[in-house]
Amino acid sequence: MKAMVSRISQTVVVMVIVFGTLGGGWIQAQQLAHTQFIPVLARTAGVGGTQWIADVTVYNATDDELIVGMQFLIADQANIYNPMFPNRFTIQPRETLIFEDALHTLLGYETNITGSLLLTADNALIPGNPPGGLILATTRIYNVGAPEGTFGQTVPALSLAINAAGTPSIVTGARNDSLFRSNLGIVSMALFAEITVHYRVRSTDGSTVAEGAKTIHSASMSQFSFSSLGVPKADGPLTVELWMDPADVYPDPCATQFPNMFIAYVSKVDGNPTGTGDAEFIYAAPTEPYDCGQ
Repeated sequence: MKAMVSRISQTVVVMVIVFGTLGGGWIQAQQLAHTQFIPVLARTAGVGGTQWIADVTVYNATDDELIVGMQFLIADQANIYNPMFPNRFTIQPRETLIFEDALHTLLGYETNITGSLLLTADNALIPGNPPGGLILATTRIYNVGAPEGTFGQTVPALSLAINAAGTPSIVTGARNDSLFRSNLGIVSMALFAEITVHYRVRSTDGSTVAEGAKTIHSASMSQFSFSSLGVPKADGPLTVELWMDPADVYPDPCATQFPNMFIAYVSKVDGNPTGTGDAEFIYAAPTEPYDCGQ
């Protein structure tokens, strides 16, 4: 397989190679890299009077000043990757920056906006940055619409969740009962075409309670309530299997510059319909993580 690091220098493929630049196991909650991808952040109204916003935190893990380029990829539409990264900010050596309500303060969006965020300090993309410019990023998506105070979930950037194979990604711990509701998110990292991702939801005894397929726009994400997926209310945890349509899978993703691939997750919320509204973010684990070696 081709070395992932060697492809990082190719500007046109950053959306392909931003993920999986480091090895490691699934115990990692965060990953240092010169490019970070956050699958979902939002500034929008939600169920039950909730109002969701997102803070983004970025750490410069080097002893050099870095310029960080960013691109926001809007949900539910085809996006065009811009290798020029016109939106940028500067971060000092070992500095940690937090951008509160980032979609508004950093990118100027008002409301009803959801999508994914790409951040990079790669010197092949940001001229003037030193080589090896490692950064770390995470986001907190939280509700500001409750009188009890804010609450939410942390969404780390995690490349190990990428699936470029024909085998499933699996996420467990979802709920759709009188106490919890869940949403399924699918993020496409196919640059030039939409992809179809199949899903199957299994109950506690392994039986199938819902299945279907969703077509996701290029370089975009979509999120679906379990109710909209046809998942009935039932006590106990649920597990979701997701896989790309065989027609969209490349036989050897590491042998091409532009493989089709996706990330999936479950957002589980306390309250269906009443409850605290507190949320959990759970990545789907691919059977074959996208790793092209070193």
